[in-house]
Amino acid sequence: MSDQAVPDSHTGAHDALAVGWALHTLDHEEEADFAAHLETCPTCRQTVDETLETLGELAEAVVPASPPRHLRRRLLDAAAAESVSGEGVDLPELAGAPVAEPAAPEPAPQPTAEEREATVVPLSPRRRASRWLAVAAVALVVAAVGGLAVANQSLRTERDNAAAAAAAQAERDAAVVDVLRDAGTPGVTHATLASPDGALVGLVVDDGTGPRVLTSGLGANGENEIYVLWGLADGTPRPLGTFDVTQQTPTVSSVPSTAAAVPFAGFAVSIEPGRTAPASPTRVVASGQVGT
Repeated sequence: MSDQAVPDSHTGAHDALAVGWALHTLDHEEEADFAAHLETCPTCRQTVDETLETLGELAEAVVPASPPRHLRRRLLDAAAAESVSGEGVDLPELAGAPVAEPAAPEPAPQPTAEEREATVVPLSPRRRASRWLAVAAVALVVAAVGGLAVANQSLRTERDNAAAAAAAQAERDAAVVDVLRDAGTPGVTHATLASPDGALVGLVVDDGTGPRVLTSGLGANGENEIYVLWGLADGTPRPLGTFDVTQQTPTVSSVPSTAAAVPFAGFAVSIEPGRTAPASPTRVVASGQVGT
């Protein structure tokens, strides 16, 4: 329900009547009384609209299906049994039972004067039960629709997360392709990185915009560790910048360099404690000479 003002004449009973109005389960007197109330009650108007909208959505969501062939016969048989017995007794249970002669009907008692003057006609118990069953059914439907909305939101979140992960992976793949393409371009500085035991673990490329490091064999560094890229010139390593490795798959890291651009003869990578580059490498994990 909205926060809009509710007329003084609105009561909790009107909420149920609004649902019954939408489902066409009110009797003529209730319809007439509620129609007058509905004209001046925005709360009931909204309840009616929401009920109709919910029923419409459910109708569109239901897949049509043909009823079983025997269903019509069973319904007719049940209706016939109820009309004969008046209490819904199953006729087959009476098969073979002796039929007693019907007793003469007793004269109906005459109403008293007080009873004749009474003008209040009580609502049929069956109709009242039908109306409240309809209200309860709608309440269950609304609750189910709410549950479906939560499930749909969860599915949308999972879909969005999967789409974001796929987009990030596509961006990483494109960066890898760019590094490999630049490494094969004449005039672009590049070096293949190998571990001390000779295993290929990465590639360094610098097209003049700053070095990029492609790693495919370096382990992920911890929170209190950092990888450092070094430029080798005149036998002296110079720290060019730092980067993190978070996964074993090929990943490209751009290394913002603060060193002056010089023609390096090679590159090296070390892993260092802390989060800053030291003056000299502590433990070199990969190195390579600049190719031509």
